[in-house]
Amino acid sequence: MKANNVDVWDAFLNTLENRGLSSEWEVALDVQEELISYFKTKIDAGVVDGKTTLPSDLIWNEYIWRFPDEMREKLTEYAEEVLKTEPDNGAAAKFLAIVTAGTSYDFPPDEFWDILERTTELLPNDVDICYWAFENASLEPLLDNGVVALERLFARCREGEEPTLYQWLFRCCYDYLHVTSRPNDFYERLESDDPLLKRWTAVMEKIQAVFEEQLERTPDHWHTVRMLTEIHEALGNSEATEKVLRQAQTVFEKQLAQDENDRDALDGLANIHEKLGNTHLAREYKLKVDPSLGWVGQVLPDFSSVVDLDGKPISLADYRGKVVLLDFWAVWCGPCLGEIPRIKAVYEKYHDKGFDVIGVSFDEDAAVLREFIKEKEIPWRQILDDEGFRGTFAKQYGVRSIPAPFLIDREGKVISVKARGHLLSELVEAEIEGKKD
Repeated sequence: MKANNVDVWDAFLNTLENRGLSSEWEVALDVQEELISYFKTKIDAGVVDGKTTLPSDLIWNEYIWRFPDEMREKLTEYAEEVLKTEPDNGAAAKFLAIVTAGTSYDFPPDEFWDILERTTELLPNDVDICYWAFENASLEPLLDNGVVALERLFARCREGEEPTLYQWLFRCCYDYLHVTSRPNDFYERLESDDPLLKRWTAVMEKIQAVFEEQLERTPDHWHTVRMLTEIHEALGNSEATEKVLRQAQTVFEKQLAQDENDRDALDGLANIHEKLGNTHLAREYKLKVDPSLGWVGQVLPDFSSVVDLDGKPISLADYRGKVVLLDFWAVWCGPCLGEIPRIKAVYEKYHDKGFDVIGVSFDEDAAVLREFIKEKEIPWRQILDDEGFRGTFAKQYGVRSIPAPFLIDREGKVISVKARGHLLSELVEAEIEGKKD
């Protein structure tokens, strides 16, 4: 559906700051109805040439999570009804897969994988859904479901399509594979006679070739260097690993000579020196990129003269003797929202055993924050610093990006400033279960 030759979804996103990642996610009822009609039309269209006409950026969780509940529920019910009467409607199946994954903490994992598998079968040319499958392959099924998703992605990518094969692989391999588990980490989990070993090796060799071509075009792109070296490591090619690192080191040192604050160059050199065993240099570069890393192992200084969202005084001293997550976040931050259900799960499991959370929100509007907290039933206390990265908290603790989760032990020392996802659960479990009173 288009109005005046303008795509309704694109037109809607373009009215929002940062294409939907603003703290002001208010959708008027008339706009909701227009969007519902738009998506129903897309679902009704079904599958054309093995794909759907649903917007490709719908796969990002930020959008699904920010749909008004009633709007999402209406569209979900509609897609379910369509799929009942038209079991080969891949558009309805894809919408349900995205919704199910986008609110995965509300759905049993099996339900998501069932609808995703059905979607995959109905959409033989859809690359989006392969990426979506890989993104949602958690640590446990990563070895099996992950390789299947990447195999399908290679089979479906065609010349001239946007985004390019490299862009899709970069999303998969760096944004998710690297964050979740480095290639050589899961290679170590495979036995030499495991049939998955050959399949993963074949996929990694294909990815390696794509990344090598990209590196020739953009030798200063550290993320490409990083994944390429880790693929070489996983495949056991140490000589190729060092060659790529040395080449990249020269490029980044030249960049840094021109701009001593070049974040990409600093980040690149930090990781290169870490891989080459130069730990002191690696730490120096890392601290220039992210000063908050300097707090790990240190007692975190308290904040003073601070009140929570309810106007009550709050300090770290109030929580001494507990394991505490000091969580810097904002409603406008998509990745922050993705962490909320994970933090809630850890909170519910360990709160009675001595775990607590303090949220420090960088939102500008207290009303928006209050509404979100109420809607999501977030039980821990919140502090609002509406100056964000210019504020006292960011300057005091070196916070330059969010989410920034500081996990603090019972004595007030920082355990980690990267306690996200599975790592948060693992670290809290180790601290709580290992240090019972």
